[in-house]
Amino acid sequence: MIGHDLRYSFRTLVKQRGFTAVAVLTLAIALAANTAIFSVVNAILLRPLPYANPEQLVDLTGISRVDGVVYPVHSYPNYVDLRDQSKTLEHVVAFTRGRAFLMEGDEPELMNGLDVTSNLPAMLSVRPQLGRFFNAQEDREGAEQVLVISHELWQKKFNGDANIVGRPIRFGTAGKLRTVVGVMPPKFRFPADEAHRDYYAPFHEDLGPAREQRDSIWITLAGRMRPGVTVEQTTAEVGTIGRRLEKQYPQENAGLDFRAHSMHEGIVKDVRPALLMLFGAVAVVLLIGCANVANLLLARATARHKEISIRAAIGASPGRITMQLLVESVVLSMLAGAVGLLLASWGIDALLAFAPSDIPRLETISLDGRVLLFTTLLSIFTGIAFGIVPALSAARPNLSEALKEGTRGSTEGKRNRLRSILVVSAVAMSLMLLAGAGLLLRSFIHVTGIDPGYDYRNAIALDISPRTLAYPENDQAIAFNERLIEAARALPGVESVAAVDALPLTPNESIWSFGIVGRPPYAPGTQPSAKGTTVTPGFFRTMRIPLIRGRDLSDRDTKDTPKVIVVNQTFVRELFPNEEPLGKKIRLSGPNDPEDLAEIVGVVSDVRWRGLTVDPPPQMYFALRQSARRFMSIVVRAPNAESMGPTLRALVRRLDRQQPIVEIATLAGARTESLATRRFNLILLAVLAIVALVLAAVGIFSVMNYAVTQRTSEIGIRMALGAEARDVFRLIVGNAVRLVVIGSAIGLAGALLSSRAIGSFLYGVKPADPWTLAAIVVIIGGTAMLASYLPARRAARVDPLVAIRYD
Repeated sequence: MIGHDLRYSFRTLVKQRGFTAVAVLTLAIALAANTAIFSVVNAILLRPLPYANPEQLVDLTGISRVDGVVYPVHSYPNYVDLRDQSKTLEHVVAFTRGRAFLMEGDEPELMNGLDVTSNLPAMLSVRPQLGRFFNAQEDREGAEQVLVISHELWQKKFNGDANIVGRPIRFGTAGKLRTVVGVMPPKFRFPADEAHRDYYAPFHEDLGPAREQRDSIWITLAGRMRPGVTVEQTTAEVGTIGRRLEKQYPQENAGLDFRAHSMHEGIVKDVRPALLMLFGAVAVVLLIGCANVANLLLARATARHKEISIRAAIGASPGRITMQLLVESVVLSMLAGAVGLLLASWGIDALLAFAPSDIPRLETISLDGRVLLFTTLLSIFTGIAFGIVPALSAARPNLSEALKEGTRGSTEGKRNRLRSILVVSAVAMSLMLLAGAGLLLRSFIHVTGIDPGYDYRNAIALDISPRTLAYPENDQAIAFNERLIEAARALPGVESVAAVDALPLTPNESIWSFGIVGRPPYAPGTQPSAKGTTVTPGFFRTMRIPLIRGRDLSDRDTKDTPKVIVVNQTFVRELFPNEEPLGKKIRLSGPNDPEDLAEIVGVVSDVRWRGLTVDPPPQMYFALRQSARRFMSIVVRAPNAESMGPTLRALVRRLDRQQPIVEIATLAGARTESLATRRFNLILLAVLAIVALVLAAVGIFSVMNYAVTQRTSEIGIRMALGAEARDVFRLIVGNAVRLVVIGSAIGLAGALLSSRAIGSFLYGVKPADPWTLAAIVVIIGGTAMLASYLPARRAARVDPLVAIRYD
C-alpha cells in the first residue's frame, strides 16, 4: 500500500510541476538553513572531543573568593603542588602559548606553538605520526633543546621529508639549533588550546626565577581524571588542595581557590548562547516555511475536492485519504530535504568563509552522518507537520457540495480561515525574527560608535621582537627598537612614531598588584591591581590619548633614574577619588620586580584596552627604558598609513636583514577584527530574518491572490452595482492589512518575550526598545502592502460581465 501511495504521489507531483517547484524551493531554503546551523551546532556543541574518553578531560582554573574573578593561569609552585597532591587526576599538563621564529630559508617566519610538559601525549592517548614526543629527561632545564612539529609545518616548510626526525633546525629569535624529534598527526589540536600550533617545545626550558615565585601566575593547566571520577569530585578535591595551600602560603594564595571544569564545556561556553539563538531562529524560519506550504496544500485541496470526493464516494475511508495526502506531503518534504542538503553545503562554505577565527572547532564542521540523519528526520517531521492540517481538512469532504459545479460551501470557508491563521502565524514569527535582527543591528551601531579613547585612523603597527642572537641584552634590544622608531620618523609623510608592548583590543596584558606608600598595608588577597603597559615617549601623542594633568614619559626616564608612571582616569577615580594623584608613590609587586617604588607623574584619559564594550580598568604606563620589554609594537601615524606595510618591512630589512617581523596591521583593522563575532551574529540573524520576511510576503501574496480568484464573481457583482476600482483595491488590501495587524500584535508580544533571550548580545539598547519594534512593524506593514498590491490591482481590473459568468 505504501508503495502504491509513493508511486501515486510522484505522478501527482510531476503533473503539477509549478506547485511542486514552489513548495520544494520554499521548504528547501528553510531546511538548508536548519541543516547548515545544525552542522555548526553538531561540530561545536554536540560532537565529543576526538580523544579517548573525552569526558575525563578537564581544565583547571583558579578563582578568587574575594571578588569571584576566575584566573585561567597558575603559578609554577601551585602547579607542582596540585599535580603531586591530587588523587583524582591521572595526568596534569602545564603549558603556555608562545611564538617563535623558524630561521630556516631566506626570511624568518613566525610560528605559533606551545611550551608544554612531556605528558601531553599520555593525557590525550595520542602518538606522533613520525618519531616521538620529548620525554621527561628532555623536559627539564639544561637538557638538550628538542622540538616536535605539526604535520602541517612538516609538509609546508620541509616538504614532508621522511628524514626530518633527528634533523637540527634554527628556531627562535636566538637562532639556536633545536633537534626535531617528532611530527604530530594531521589536524592534531590540543583541545585545551584549540588554535592551530606549529610546534611543541619542552615546558621546563626557561623557567628561571618563576620556578620559586608563587605569586607569579602565567601557566595554564589541563588534566585527565581517573576512570570513574566525576568533575564534581575533582573540583571538591582541588578546592581542598587550594584551601590547604592558602593556609601554608597566606600572602601569595590569599583568597585563591581551585576549580575543575569539563574541557569541552570550557571550549564551547562562550559560543553556546549565540549558536542556540541562531538554532532557534532557523527553527522559526522552518515554521514559516511550513505555514506557507500548508497554505499551498489547502489551495491545492480545493482544486482536488472533486477527485477526493469521488474517491470517498467509491469507498475510500477518511483514514486512507489522510494517509495518501500525508505520503504526498512527506515525499514533497523529502525532495525539499535533498535540495536543502545541496544548498546547505554551499551555505556552510559561505559561513566558514566569513566566520570569525575565534569560533572553536570550525575546521570540524561538515555534513556528517549525524547531520544527514537530522535532515532526513526533520524532512519527515516537516512533511507531517505542514501536511496534517490540509490532509485532515480534505479527508472528510461534503459529497453533496463537492459534486455540485461551482459550489462554495462551509468546507471552503473553514479552509479560508485556516489559511488566514497560517498567514497570521507567519507574520508573527517573521516579526519576532526581524525584531531580534533589528536589536542586534542597533546594538552593533552603538558599539561601532563607541570612542575607544584613542584615534585608530591613519595608524599602522609593526610588531617586532629583537632577536636574542644579535641583541642578547635588554639594553641592546631597546636600542634596536629606538633606532627603528627614529628611522620610521624620517619616512616621508610620517607624523609621529612610538612603541607599546601590547596594542589596544589585543588579548595580551600584564596585571600588577601594588600598595600605596603612606597608607596601611592591604590584607593578603585584597591588594589593588592595575593593567601595566610599557610605552616609549610620545606614545600618547601618537595614539592621540589626551594628557589630563602632569607630564608625559620622556627620554630622561631611564633605568638610572627613579621609576615613574602615568596612570589613567579610572586609576585615579578608584584609588585617589578625593586626592591629588601627582607625586603619590606606589609600591609595585609584579612579574618582574617583587617590590619597587614608582611615582605618579601624569594622568591620561581612559582607553578601552580590553574591548569596546568593556569598561577601562585601572591602568599604569611604564617607560620602556625603565621596564625593559623586548617585544614591542611600533605605531606609525601617517595619512597614508594603510599603504605603508611594504615600506616598514623594507625599513626593518635595512636595519637588520635577519630580524623577523611578527605582524603588520592597521589599528583600524584591529578594531574591525574585534567586532568580528558581533558582525557574524548580526549577519546570520539578519539573513534569516530577511528570509522569514520574504516567506511571510509570499504567504500574504498567495492568500490574497487565491482570495481574488475565489471572489471573482462577488467582485464582478460589486462593480456591476457601482463599486469603483479603488473600492475593490481597498477591499483586498484591507483584508491583507487586517491579517498583518493581527499577526503583528501577536508578534510584538512574542518579540517582547523572546528578545530577553538575546539580552546578553545587546549593548546600548534595551530588549524592549520601542523604536526598533516600531520600525519592524512599519517594515512588516510595508511588505504586506507590496505583497497584496498585485492581487488587489488584478481585482480592480476585473471585467464585471466576465466575472458574473465566472461560476
